[in-house]
Amino acid sequence: MARMRGIVGIEAAIVLIAFVLVASALAFVAINMGMFASQKSKEVMAKAYESSTRALDIAGDAIAKVDTATSTVTMVYVPIKLTAGTSPIDLSKTVVSLLIQRPDAADKAIANAIPTPPTALTTLTDLGATGTINSYEAKWFISLGDTNTLLEPGELAILAINVTDTTAGGLPAYSAVQVEIKPPVGAPLVVKYQIPPVLTSDYIDLVVGG
Repeated sequence: MARMRGIVGIEAAIVLIAFVLVASALAFVAINMGMFASQKSKEVMAKAYESSTRALDIAGDAIAKVDTATSTVTMVYVPIKLTAGTSPIDLSKTVVSLLIQRPDAADKAIANAIPTPPTALTTLTDLGATGTINSYEAKWFISLGDTNTLLEPGELAILAINVTDTTAGGLPAYSAVQVEIKPPVGAPLVVKYQIPPVLTSDYIDLVVGG
């Protein structure tokens, strides 16, 4: 009888151990699933934050090139930089849209104003080489860095925009230029400039909002 009780006790212990092992395995799976779900949630939140924050920002006032003979603006140069903590942005994959508002003509919208990949800017005189930029087109110049198409921390990009209309010519006073820059990652940057009433200098500063 004592022997039977011993066997039953051993069997009960084995069953109990089996239950403990199964429970441990289930707990391990549950913990792993919880950690996986938590990691996925963090990734989703990080991507959502990345998409909602702005990766690009203006780096000071824009510069307008003036044709003093006609008192009109022919080119607009917008300085762009990365926001703090942002990874490099490939400017060749960045979409630039323009909205030109003239007081003497209908508004003109351009969906994508980038004709070519960015080029290196070694001196300010390179900005004058705008022969490859057609009417209502734009081109990136990258300074303070290397010659690839990435805008990296510490680098400065200049967006050169030809605002000369093939028929109406340059922009007269009180015209407006709205620029939307949409990088592959992050929220778009939208800036708007108004042409001032006095256009007697070869180059003038343009402040955001006019």
